[in-house]
Amino acid sequence: MFHRVVLLAAVCLAVNAAPVSALYDQDTAVEKLNHLNFATFIKKADSMNHVKLINFYTEKNCPNCKSMEKEYNELAKQLRGVVKVTAVDCDAQKKICDEYKVTTFPTIKVIPPGGFGTQDYDGERTAKAMYSWAVRFISHFVEKVTAENLDAFLNKNAGKYKALLFTDKAKTPLLWRGLSIDFKGKMTLGIVNKDEKGVVGRYKVSKFPTVLVVKPGEKKPIKFIDKFNYDDLFEFINRYQETFAMENLAADEEQLLKKPWLTEALPEMTSLSAADICYNGDAVCVIAVVQPGADGKLAKAHADVLMSAKAKYSSGNAKFSFMWMNANRDAAAAAAFGIENPPAVIAFRTGKRTRFARAESDFTAEGLGAFLDRVLGGDVQYKPLKEGPPKLEAVPPPEVKK
Repeated sequence: MFHRVVLLAAVCLAVNAAPVSALYDQDTAVEKLNHLNFATFIKKADSMNHVKLINFYTEKNCPNCKSMEKEYNELAKQLRGVVKVTAVDCDAQKKICDEYKVTTFPTIKVIPPGGFGTQDYDGERTAKAMYSWAVRFISHFVEKVTAENLDAFLNKNAGKYKALLFTDKAKTPLLWRGLSIDFKGKMTLGIVNKDEKGVVGRYKVSKFPTVLVVKPGEKKPIKFIDKFNYDDLFEFINRYQETFAMENLAADEEQLLKKPWLTEALPEMTSLSAADICYNGDAVCVIAVVQPGADGKLAKAHADVLMSAKAKYSSGNAKFSFMWMNANRDAAAAAAFGIENPPAVIAFRTGKRTRFARAESDFTAEGLGAFLDRVLGGDVQYKPLKEGPPKLEAVPPPEVKK
């Protein structure tokens, strides 16, 4: 009897002494962030176009944090490769949580593409509800391919492979949108609906979905034959973009140093950047004419408004580009747009005719959204600029350190 009591006591002590695993430490798709990797994660170049979710939680006296773990893990699995789903332990990372003014737990914030500004989630803590909220912020770079534009699609970035998804779905699959973000600047991804008989027939596609990698001048495409999931598709596409990625790597890096606006979420419209970003007949250039902050850069309040609009309207179908203009330096250009009291926003178009439409609403996320809805609906009155785009004050090129 004595031995049984001792054994039972030992078992109880062992159970009580067993360490309790911290949230998101085991069998999880959620990436935990800390003071060592947080800043890099937020501003990492290859993730700037991704939506980022951050769950700020605590292990102390927070039953809701614990009860949400399973749902948040499920969300991370569903959004793998498309949205960066992360978590921060505010007990261990108090400085990060203080920086984001987190005082209640759990708090879930989204950082839209571009890495500027955050929005809080206040819905149900279920994977389904959080999923529906998160995907609203996703923009993508998938191009719709038809018989009319197929050759133009293939011949862009001559010599490089393109990836085509043939589908019978009305909307672009989330997975394909995520891959287009991952391969932006590396490989162009297109989508072909099954009703596009000319393209479907050309490539003899009979099953949907089908993924092909194609290249101008090569008659036979390469067909994807593995499981239709993110990891296998990423590996397949990456194999062909890497074939040509190293050829011009040094030249590409030098080009980005000379033209930093090509990778900025909200580039400034200057005499150097305007042609690359804005003077494109295929896109509507949304220009916020504002007074800069004390540092000469775009103020955070203005950036938040623009990023909110960019997250919603810069999808592959909308064809908007977003810039800001320094109303102090380029006062003459602002005057050409009829702007005397910034901030103000215009929709600017070039091509056969140079023209613009000015938003009459306030410079708020709601006001800008209402204006862009009207632009998309063709419900704005454009004014012509017969002499072309207004002249911008000359600025020196950026210094390239060697």
